[in-house]
Amino acid sequence: MLNLDEEVRRRAEKYFNDGYNCAQAVVMSNIEVFNGRTEGLIQLTAGLGHGMNSGCACGAVSGGVLAIGFLLSGPDTKGFDRTIAEVTAELHRRFVDEFGLTCCKGLRKKLSPFKNARCKTITVKTAAMTLELLLAQKAGINADHCTYALNQQD
Repeated sequence: MLNLDEEVRRRAEKYFNDGYNCAQAVVMSNIEVFNGRTEGLIQLTAGLGHGMNSGCACGAVSGGVLAIGFLLSGPDTKGFDRTIAEVTAELHRRFVDEFGLTCCKGLRKKLSPFKNARCKTITVKTAAMTLELLLAQKAGINADHCTYALNQQD
């Protein structure tokens, strides 16, 4: 049986090692494990790395939020969606529980001074957190966005 946790971690780490930013690695790895459509996602997330290039919100958590929104939204999703809001809030809570804060500058100061060690760890763990939350909502994943047989994980 395919272990999706290992797969999303492997993909996120590979993207990161290949030079993609943390947001790109998290969003692509999560959408790919559901065989989701990924056209345009690299471009969409290009500005989110390095804390939106200003040191603010960590790109890894931003990528997770985008993956959640993409996979849990439908063609009629507008404005506030309670499920998406709850799942993204839970991702934020888990991220803060794990790393202490979501600010990229603060994470750089708090964790390893070595970007590859620090950011790779954050990216891989955030990809796995995002996947766990998505799998808990798998009945709500929009089949129009992916072709993965979600019941394979059961």
